[in-house]
Amino acid sequence: MAEKKSKRKSIKDKYNISLANIELYSINGQQLQTDTIKSNELIRNNSIDIHDINGNIIKLRLTEKLFFKPEGPFKLDLDIIGTYEAQMKIQKEDIENDLEDLGVPLLAYSSLIVALITERFVTLPLILPPIRSNDSN
Repeated sequence: MAEKKSKRKSIKDKYNISLANIELYSINGQQLQTDTIKSNELIRNNSIDIHDINGNIIKLRLTEKLFFKPEGPFKLDLDIIGTYEAQMKIQKEDIENDLEDLGVPLLAYSSLIVALITERFVTLPLILPPIRSNDSN
């Protein structure tokens, strides 16, 4: 019989954390006028941090910034807040190493919002994978 591989228990399972709400906290988009069509590099910077912890309620913030080098057809900044509930009181130290795992729904929501907004800017939606950007950008 096959043995189960021992895995580190996920933070969601350890504290029984569930997503309660996702909200678009702020958005700033700007369509830019470009005279010529150039080969522009899309730069994506995003980060997930702890916005607030109050007892068993955790709020994470995803900050997403999209722009082009050199300047391209648009730039877009947005903040998304995810509210999570846990079965017990949570401390910052308990979750700070697992923000990427907890932030997956926020990244998916961001991908949806970016696609909807960019479709209005440039006729075709910019569909981004729901992943963290490299810090090298």
